[in-house]
Amino acid sequence: MKRFLLIPIAAALTACSGMKTVEERKTYAVPDWYQDCQQSSVKGYFWWKKEFANACGGGESVYAQAAEEQMYAIAMNNFAKRINSEVNSETEILFVNDKKTTKTRISYVVKDTTIREHLRTETAHFTMGGKHHTFVRLEMPKAVFDQLIAEAKARKQ
Repeated sequence: MKRFLLIPIAAALTACSGMKTVEERKTYAVPDWYQDCQQSSVKGYFWWKKEFANACGGGESVYAQAAEEQMYAIAMNNFAKRINSEVNSETEILFVNDKKTTKTRISYVVKDTTIREHLRTETAHFTMGGKHHTFVRLEMPKAVFDQLIAEAKARKQ
């Protein structure tokens, strides 16, 4: 009988050993690598170096999975903006009876964009006030990034 009790206990202990505790914070913070998210990076040494394009994203939700999906969507959108976006801005300045009125309109459109061969390189996750806060840095080989820009330009012609 004792053997039958030991098996489930041992299974439960080994199942929990692969879990990580999500940090509960009292103050909001972002990882250094997220705060200073570089647009590109180089990895390797001497003759073996590889260039990467990077994109970061953050998410916030009461649901952990929703916060993760937000961070990935924002990071992917940051890639897409750099690959295939258009900005349209207009500023109108009116003078009526020596009074100036300024109106500025900026439209930022990101069309459907192909994104491939990106890798998750760093993530962070904490909870604060009942919400999950997640951060990610994605990287893509620079050659792939440049090819996606060329493909996006070719589709516009």
